[in-house]
Amino acid sequence: MTGRDYRPFVSEQRVGNREIGRPEEADKLLLRMKQGLGSSRYAAPDYEKLKALALDKKIAANRTLIKVNKLAAISKASRENSLLKQHKMVWDKELRKLESARKIAEDEHEDLIQRGTSEESSISMFMLDMEDYTLQLAAQLQEFQQATADPIWTLKEDLQAWLAENGHLVGTDQMGEVLDQHAEICCTIDSVKQQQDRIMSVLNKEQRELEMDLNSSTLNKIFTGAEKFVVEGIPEEAKELLCPHKALQESVLKEFIVLDRRYKGMLKELDKRHEFVRRSDTGEWDPNDHFTFQALVEQHSHDLPNRRTLYMDRLRRQLPHKTRAELVEHEEWVRSHRYYNNHRKTLINTWAKSKQELYNKAEAVFADAFLAEELQRVSLINHQKQQEICQQLYEKIQLWREQKMEAERLEAEIEARKQEKMEKQRTREWEIEQKRRAADKEKIGEFHTRLEKEQEMAEKANQQRLEELQRLMKVQAEHDQERVSYRKEVVARKLQARQEEIERKLEEEQEKERRLQALRETVQPVVETDPMRILQATQASNARLGIGIEEDINIQKPLFDLKGFSADKVISDPRLKLEQELRRAGLHTNPYAMKLLSQTKPLRPPRKDQESTLFKDPK
Repeated sequence: MTGRDYRPFVSEQRVGNREIGRPEEADKLLLRMKQGLGSSRYAAPDYEKLKALALDKKIAANRTLIKVNKLAAISKASRENSLLKQHKMVWDKELRKLESARKIAEDEHEDLIQRGTSEESSISMFMLDMEDYTLQLAAQLQEFQQATADPIWTLKEDLQAWLAENGHLVGTDQMGEVLDQHAEICCTIDSVKQQQDRIMSVLNKEQRELEMDLNSSTLNKIFTGAEKFVVEGIPEEAKELLCPHKALQESVLKEFIVLDRRYKGMLKELDKRHEFVRRSDTGEWDPNDHFTFQALVEQHSHDLPNRRTLYMDRLRRQLPHKTRAELVEHEEWVRSHRYYNNHRKTLINTWAKSKQELYNKAEAVFADAFLAEELQRVSLINHQKQQEICQQLYEKIQLWREQKMEAERLEAEIEARKQEKMEKQRTREWEIEQKRRAADKEKIGEFHTRLEKEQEMAEKANQQRLEELQRLMKVQAEHDQERVSYRKEVVARKLQARQEEIERKLEEEQEKERRLQALRETVQPVVETDPMRILQATQASNARLGIGIEEDINIQKPLFDLKGFSADKVISDPRLKLEQELRRAGLHTNPYAMKLLSQTKPLRPPRKDQESTLFKDPK
């Protein structure tokens, strides 16, 4: 192969003696040779137009993608808010529960202290020692705080005071002294940090030691309750039971060994099936993470709707370093661990109960044997009868054994059916969840299709509305331009008129001031300068002394001159006469009478400043 491309030279025309001999084929071949390698059947594509169309499609697709992402973000935010509200409700319920439990524990603690410190209590000395130890711990805590925390706060206050005093010196000529003090302060802070690190390392070590002590098996057995213990083998109480027949006693006592062997086999089988559960108490998780997992799952009660969805979402938020697969795997481990512990406790309790029942049955059988022997001895029953009685008693034991085994088998079947039912329930829930998700996906697809149609219709409506608005805005712009020009002219005329009004008022003020000045000059008092007037008596003082008083005084003379109307002047007014006549006739409230009164003139026209509007007709 030479690497050349021979594909452009491949002709699609049919060749050969038979094909070329045809006239239409010859014409086609001739036309092909004239036109060259191109073809006249297809027009040359306009790549610029295609690029523009592709760009428009891409822009429209990006807009649609932005809208879809926005809707998805809104939906996600709404779903997030709904989950947060449900988490808040669950946490509020758990908080109230914890507060109630804490209050109960505090009340019990106070009650224990009160009853323990009383004189009648048997542990009064112990409780007093505990109080002394509590006070000692409080004193040690106070000393530790004074030795570690208080110096830190003092150092902080000193640093704040130093910064307030020397902060303004930065960038000045005295900056060298500040830098020297700053270096000393940095050394002091580093020394304090090292001391605090050493203290924190010691405290962390003590904390780990205390946690190890608290998590020890001894304290766990004390506070959480040890697993019920069953003594293997034949109990000492059963060995001490008396039986008149040795064979019967041995056969009955062997039943304890058979019972132990059977239950030990069941426990061993349970341990073998749950080997992965027994490897670790926390499912190979960190103890804190395991405790957080259990606490959050227990907060959500079983009657809560969407319980698993809520606590899985809460675990995902609380344990972000764990994947969903790890959370689901640990959930299965916790479920298996709980089932293992409950089943083991049930087996051990059943074992102990069966052993006690066997002991009670053996005691009753031995008592029956003694009774039978006594009856045989009293009634002289032969040996064959005694063997039959023993056989009957042994058959009773066998029957009880078979009944017990049947009961255990039924319990195992019931437990297996329960487990199978739980598995079916989980499978059914998973199928329902899958159907719901499929329905949600279908709804989302329909929603997206409907949304696209609505968006297309909205785009068309928006385009039409935009064209209409642009046309209206163009017309409005022309109208606004005319209005702006008109308003500018109006404002200019108003400003000119206002300026003219200001100038006119200013001229009036000046003219008024000139007239007032001329008036002040006319009424200005002209008094001769006489300093002796201040030493002379006034007319009032002379009048009190009786100097310059007229001898004849008219006591009836009014004090002031009255300038008003007399009764004759008032009665002579034609308006009053007309009103009195109309009142006598009862026509004074008639509109025509009121109009007539308003048009009647007085004898002397009033001054313009004293014109009355009393008799005018209201408009």
